[in-house]
Amino acid sequence: ALRDSELAAAAGAALTGPGSQALAAALDQVALERAEHARALATEIARAAGRPAPETTETTTSASTPDGPAPTVSQVVNALRAAADSAGKLAIASSGYRAGLLASIAAACTASYAVALVTQS
Repeated sequence: ALRDSELAAAAGAALTGPGSQALAAALDQVALERAEHARALATEIARAAGRPAPETTETTTSASTPDGPAPTVSQVVNALRAAADSAGKLAIASSGYRAGLLASIAAACTASYAVALVTQS
């Protein structure tokens, strides 16, 4: 989830020009949602392990410029598809709160790539 958040943030930051504002805003929203997913998952993992929930989860992207070209929207869409697929499969194999959390993450990832990003690109 954190990797997807960083990927979406980097892709959004790389967009320039007046025609890309809506897509950049959609990518920023995806980055925020995936960071929240990471926090929720970290909390659930800690709970399942009998440990206290982490006070904070590392969710900020590095201030340094990444090596190589900026990620593309297509790469973000592919990462979201993979996350939705993985979370969906885990939700089926889980029960209770954990199943609901994973199903919610799968739905959010699917909506992000199928609606927010595809309609903008």
